[in-house]
Amino acid sequence: MSVPVRAWARVLDNRPAARDTHWIELDCPAIAGAARPGQFVMLGTGVQDLAAPFLPRPFSIGTRTADGRLGFLLRVFGDGTRRLAEMGPPESMLVLGPLGRPFRMSGDRPLLCLAGGVGLAPFLFAGAQARLEGLELRIVYGERSGESVFDPDLIRRITGVEPDLRTEDGTVGRRGLVLDHLDLQDAPQLLACGPDPMLRACVDLAARRGLPLQVSVEEHMGCGVGTCQGCVVRSADGEWIKSCTEGPVFDAEELSWQT
Repeated sequence: MSVPVRAWARVLDNRPAARDTHWIELDCPAIAGAARPGQFVMLGTGVQDLAAPFLPRPFSIGTRTADGRLGFLLRVFGDGTRRLAEMGPPESMLVLGPLGRPFRMSGDRPLLCLAGGVGLAPFLFAGAQARLEGLELRIVYGERSGESVFDPDLIRRITGVEPDLRTEDGTVGRRGLVLDHLDLQDAPQLLACGPDPMLRACVDLAARRGLPLQVSVEEHMGCGVGTCQGCVVRSADGEWIKSCTEGPVFDAEELSWQT
């Protein structure tokens, strides 16, 4: 694993991509070169903006480019993410990364990415990387409503994949949840990222069908480097482990899924 870098990164682009959702690109070659799908960074404003919350926020890396750009899917949930969503050129964000354990991607089986909400972000990166490595990859992506669906054209452009879209109200794509109407005939390896109830459903599905499953957990983080211990999850042997350093990607069997 690479050593994390802390750097100021200039905002190159900030465009609306869905309701309360932005696509942000930063100039950050020091971090982009070492990043792998499933890893994340901590984004903040440092002490340059005393009006904003001090603590940085974790974001999965959505893309990286050869010229050092990093792309992120940012959805506004509170004051901190709102301030970041308002930033544009020529402002800069304070970035720490790359952080965490990435997905393992191999050609042993097709890759089926199951994305709920902003859980789509790591699979943008994974899709782009799979295209470079010649790996077969599909993306099933779900939201509550069509207003929240991240720009499908941008998904296609980044990944080269036509996403299988699901919305609970049926306004975009198929009506239903991410796991509804899945095609598992090719016995894929499952990669999942989304809210906890969705991940639990993915665990049940993988167990029933005997499929390998990696999950990326979404936990609150204050530091990203294992100091604050705000992101702990329970392991299969009952111990509390830090998702920022031992995850955020885990084999499903590494974690306890008991409620």
